[in-house]
Amino acid sequence: MRRLIVNGQLARGARLPASRSMATDLAISRNTVNIAYDRLAAEGYIKRRPSSGFYVEESLPEDSVRPGGERGLPPSSLPVALSARGREASVRHWSWSRQDKLDLSPGMPALDIFPYKQFGKIAANYWRRFTVSDLGYGEGGGLAVLRQQLAIYLSEARGIRCEADQIIVVGSTLQAANLVAHVLLDAGDVVGVEDPAYATLLSTLRSAGLRLTPVPVSRDELNADDIAHRAADARMILVSPVGQFPAGATMSEAAIERLLAWANTSQRWIFEDDFNSEIRWRGTPLVPLAARKGGERVIHVSSFNRVLAPGLRLAYLVVPRELITSFTALQDSLSCYAPLTHQHTVADFMASGELASHIRRTRALYRDRATAMIASLKEKLGDVFDVPELDAGLHLTLTAREPFDDVELSRLLRGAWIDTPPLSSYCIERKDLFGLVAGFGNLSTERLAGAVQRMELVTRRFLEKAGKSS
Repeated sequence: MRRLIVNGQLARGARLPASRSMATDLAISRNTVNIAYDRLAAEGYIKRRPSSGFYVEESLPEDSVRPGGERGLPPSSLPVALSARGREASVRHWSWSRQDKLDLSPGMPALDIFPYKQFGKIAANYWRRFTVSDLGYGEGGGLAVLRQQLAIYLSEARGIRCEADQIIVVGSTLQAANLVAHVLLDAGDVVGVEDPAYATLLSTLRSAGLRLTPVPVSRDELNADDIAHRAADARMILVSPVGQFPAGATMSEAAIERLLAWANTSQRWIFEDDFNSEIRWRGTPLVPLAARKGGERVIHVSSFNRVLAPGLRLAYLVVPRELITSFTALQDSLSCYAPLTHQHTVADFMASGELASHIRRTRALYRDRATAMIASLKEKLGDVFDVPELDAGLHLTLTAREPFDDVELSRLLRGAWIDTPPLSSYCIERKDLFGLVAGFGNLSTERLAGAVQRMELVTRRFLEKAGKSS
């Protein structure tokens, strides 16, 4: 009926049929018709006249729409004056849909085997016992029961010995970075960062007024000597020692020792982004920097994005005891919080042993999915991309054997319902990296094979058009 009114088939001012006759004509209940009429009236399409019935309004909501079909305020004639951060974000931002049919988003976990039943049962139990206090702002630093569970988990799974109050629960790694930047650094301070790197995290640091010094990362590792040379004046270095994103590098023991020495010699900080450590199906897990001798100046950061789901919006950082008050105070000022309901549910989920079981199940699954995708890529596109072997993680960095416009290829793949961001979009200063960053965690082996087949078709056409066919 709304559509008929808008396109004029039901004229303005026209009287509508009585609800009883409308229900009879359409073979539906009269109550359904009354609900529809009431809703149309609330939305401004019809009005009730006492003792007369419903009529189409003379003035419709669409009358306020400007020519061209746009709603809202008219466009301003004033020039758009963006900040330097706004200009950079407009140029560098790369987004992709999470709803595409073949989701190769890097870092997306296996949502198809998320423990919905167990998680839902625990969540339902929480809602049955929740109190008024659970609807407030919560405790500084995060929910005590979750911090206690995290302290146990970090000790058993990662070898990090800490007290529960040293753990600060936040909504994301980006919130953690913003919090660290405001507690430990001042505007204008220099931070060493990996190149390539997660662009949104870099934007967060820049928004805090920090100056970034890129340090190139090879597939092997971040070179600690490069840090000393390139980031000599840095107050902090941001590193992901295990499965660096997106290069996939893992730091050697020698490089880690030099990095810790670099931090301790001049009273500098290390921001350890430990996003990938639990997802390892072969080899010995790397001991976190925060668990090592000399790791006193390491801020350990991780999240539940990959081990459970990014939609939970739960991350955490481990801070030195003497900085707990500063971090919790700034957490309040910056509003770096996570949903209380999710904190409660995940705490109970961990206490029940379900998280550990889920992580064990997913390791074998990710191994199988990675193996299948690597084999398929080597067969279909091995002449175009250098396809790495993998022991851990949720993505493959496909480095182009010959330079090409990876941004354009990524755009074409998106048009074919495949989300694979271009490798060059993660680079800061480097001009030598081209390719794709493809996740495999959220698709079955069968669907991964279909995705690679489609990737091959689009890539071959792109290269042929660009005159780079193999």
